[in-house]
Amino acid sequence: MWIASLACVVHFEISNFKFRISNFQFQIISNLKFIRSSVPRSPVFHMRIIILNQFFHPDHSATSQLMTELAESLVERGVEVTALAGRGRYNGGQRLAPRDEHRGVRIERAWATSFGKRSTFGRISDYLSFYLGSFWKLLRLPRHDLVMALTTPPLIGLVALVVGRLRGMRVVMLVQDVYPDIAVALGTLSASNPVTRILDLIGRQTLKRSDRIIVLSRCMRDRIAAKVGEACLSRIDVIHNWADGSDIRPLAEGENNAFSEEQNLSGLFVVLFSGNLGLVNEFSTVLEAARLLRERRDIVFLFIGDGAKTTEIKRFSQRHNLTNVRLLPYQPRTQLRYSLAAGDALLVTLAAGLAGLSVPSKAYATMAAGRPLVFVGDPRSEIAGIIEENSCGAVIPSGDSDRLAAVILELESDRQRAKNLGEAARALFDARFERRHAVDAYAQSFAECMNTSISAEGCATHDAKADREAEANL
Repeated sequence: MWIASLACVVHFEISNFKFRISNFQFQIISNLKFIRSSVPRSPVFHMRIIILNQFFHPDHSATSQLMTELAESLVERGVEVTALAGRGRYNGGQRLAPRDEHRGVRIERAWATSFGKRSTFGRISDYLSFYLGSFWKLLRLPRHDLVMALTTPPLIGLVALVVGRLRGMRVVMLVQDVYPDIAVALGTLSASNPVTRILDLIGRQTLKRSDRIIVLSRCMRDRIAAKVGEACLSRIDVIHNWADGSDIRPLAEGENNAFSEEQNLSGLFVVLFSGNLGLVNEFSTVLEAARLLRERRDIVFLFIGDGAKTTEIKRFSQRHNLTNVRLLPYQPRTQLRYSLAAGDALLVTLAAGLAGLSVPSKAYATMAAGRPLVFVGDPRSEIAGIIEENSCGAVIPSGDSDRLAAVILELESDRQRAKNLGEAARALFDARFERRHAVDAYAQSFAECMNTSISAEGCATHDAKADREAEANL
């Protein structure tokens, strides 16, 4: 019944707004070469969008920061953006106000518990309460043209799909992590568990019935296509995460770094990991390399952040009495440029088996900082491919601590090579991963979504032109 209602709503929307949508497309395409500046932008197109994610400004989690930046940039282009998030924070703590405003973005916060990620009970409670709270909020908010839902928590896309169809809004799924596959790969769920099968079924159907799917890499696109069928390729857009190159940039020659001085890092070769110390990260290889290099007093391994694997790092360091491993809490975002600049080599890690299931967003900030990327994880992952294709760092397979230690020694002994790798990383960032490139791509995807209707089967057919475009992207 709801599918039939959807068909009627979509037909009405297309008929009523056909001329307006055509203008949207023309304006989007003509502005794809847009260059950011300090001067406010003229509106590019008019659209009302809801971004549905569990966290938003002022939370410090990766998806919160990314979606906040995307919302800000869309508002500058004339889009009306409402962010729908929970009232809790990523790591728990003080609850946020039920509504707020940030740089033109309207923020609505659904009621939900705020236990954080420290316990399984707390995480499940936060998820379930957010499902209910966001469902109610979506029903009560003014109708928007489009709702984009992220994939964390795992079933939030279903909430967006159900309410979106009831209210005649287009639905976009932004796949940051592939569930439940990632939980199976990490050993949290068993592939044969009935819960896993139910989650997988719901996830597949949600993706199939959405109007558009955005993924973070080519490898992830292949994973999603395997789930929903290759006929859906014309609806899948690959848009990389990003960083803001105006906020994060290399220090000028001779520029003082107060962070390095405060932390007594001056004169040391710093191997830095900055960000969430989460389950998707691989630290055993890094810690073993630190143990191998324990006698090098001039080399220090610095971890800035917090997360599920903080205890693992502390225990390993204590067990082996490693004085070359340091842990610092999250630093203020205003200090990010300087904390990243304190690293001579920046680590990006991904647990084994997660290629195509998750993409470390910290890689883009590393490139923006103009530092060599040292990736530890599956060589088949997108970040590993980017590094090797563009000669901006090194790729170390999980478990090869000897190789990681050797690479660190090579970079420490040849500072000019390290500098060249960092400059190559920044050049690549400017060309492909600056914030404006991602915003252009999202704007294009939204415009195409507004001119797309999905059949009852989700993705039964598409025309020959879409076939050729999909093949060209493979």
